Amino acid sequence: MSTNEEMVAFWLLPAQKEREFFSSVIRELAARFDAPIFEPHVTLFGGAMSPERAARVLEALPPSGSCRLEIERVAFSPQFTKTLFVQFYASPETEELSRRIAETTESKSGYRFDPHLSLIYAALSEVEKMELARTIAVPFEAVMFDSLRTIVCPARIEERADVEGWRILGERRI
Repeated sequence: MSTNEEMVAFWLLPAQKEREFFSSVIRELAARFDAPIFEPHVTLFGGAMSPERAARVLEALPPSGSCRLEIERVAFSPQFTKTLFVQFYASPETEELSRRIAETTESKSGYRFDPHLSLIYAALSEVEKMELARTIAVPFEAVMFDSLRTIVCPARIEERADVEGWRILGERRI
């Protein structure tokens, strides 16, 4: 595992049908490219805080019901945590939820909400990423999210061991 500080991340988790689809894609890509398997998610916020503080923030968030994010495109980048991903258009509800979490945690992380759902974390060539982005077809135009989860992870996620070391702190419906 990379040596760095830990942080807490707040995730939006897709509803059952969408979660099954994305989990299947993640598992297939992980097997094909010897990459880590992880839960499909959109990170709402990440910052340094105690697990106890994160639990209190998760509990204190008022129920808002499920939220919906429209898909912009399947994309890729040189960043490990955005090797290949589904980019979403931000919605007022998710932007507000991210802002509320940031304010409640009182973390000074400077986290900028960028709604995307990663499909693989791996060192792939530009050509491989381009081909995957071109060929992966998401069978819906928008994704419903119905749960929040908090995890502990390294502040910098740079390799497989960092992903495999994630620890779940809590989860609840939104």
